[in-house]
Amino acid sequence: MNILSNQPARLRVTAAVLLIAVLAGAVALMRGSPAQSSESSPVPAKAAAAPEKGAAPAAAAAAQPAPAKAPAVATLGAVQVDRDELARQLESLPPEARAQLKGNRAGLDQWLRARLAEKALVEQARAQGWQERPELKRAFQAAQERIVLQTYLDSVSRAPDDYPAEADLRAAYERARPQLAQPALYRVSQIFLPAALGDGEAVAAARKQAQDLAKRAQAPKADFAALAKSYSQDASTRAQGGDIGYVPLAQLTPEMRPAIEQLKAGEVSAPVQSAAGFHILKLVDLRAASVAPYEQVKDELRAALRTQRQELAARAYLEGLLNAGTVSIDGAALNAAFDQSAAAAAAQPAVAARAP
Repeated sequence: MNILSNQPARLRVTAAVLLIAVLAGAVALMRGSPAQSSESSPVPAKAAAAPEKGAAPAAAAAAQPAPAKAPAVATLGAVQVDRDELARQLESLPPEARAQLKGNRAGLDQWLRARLAEKALVEQARAQGWQERPELKRAFQAAQERIVLQTYLDSVSRAPDDYPAEADLRAAYERARPQLAQPALYRVSQIFLPAALGDGEAVAAARKQAQDLAKRAQAPKADFAALAKSYSQDASTRAQGGDIGYVPLAQLTPEMRPAIEQLKAGEVSAPVQSAAGFHILKLVDLRAASVAPYEQVKDELRAALRTQRQELAARAYLEGLLNAGTVSIDGAALNAAFDQSAAAAAAQPAVAARAP
């Protein structure tokens, strides 16, 4: 029987850091939503002049040797996964996952087979000209615009490398101190005897045994861990002598909290009854409430402040673009776009019904 409550533990340090980085959602929505693509391709800012003697550069380009392909790691007909592609995939993994995958040949083979199947499917689609479909071209253009928008906006709004200064970090830490408070932690051990509330005979027997064990555990020089290993019916803690480690009071079940609060380190409680049975509790140690030290959270604070600074700069940059000119919205064209989309949506079921 686990004496921990079902209430999930709260990560106070992370919550405090996130609190510092809270911003208006407009920028996030603007940057994360799909860009609306136009029907026409963008006009290049400056067309490159064609050289008068075009044959010479073409011949020089043809004379350049083709870059050597990396050795294939896996092949399926004409498609392959080469060493460089696999290396890039492995580099994207955390070191622990990469080391684990290296020893997992079955998992690696499965990934290679799946990647080969994906590449073969792409080649099959290309052979049928699938990429030339109008809706895919629009999707390609929208994806390209999103990538350009996000990467360019990141480049023009990036916080300076020396931001935040140490003084800014210290000030942010002081503002966040209430959210960085860590509750008192109780190291508790238990002996658990099951007895469902509705079973009067089992409750009476378990209560008698619990009272006896509590007296033995409260005796001078009693070995609580040995008693737990011998008598506790909680499989998750019995092997550790009943020890559940350090937990905040809020994570203990409601029946346990008053008993634990009254104990001093080293003391054993009287039997505590819960819906599942009886618990004999020992407070092994107590860590008083504290505030997370500055050195422990400063890296998270720095990241949060840099993110906040970049979001503010991005919003200002976008607002500057809008304010640089006059925004004009054609109401008639706007209504026509809605009408066109509604007509297209209404026509889709009819098209689907006629499809073979």
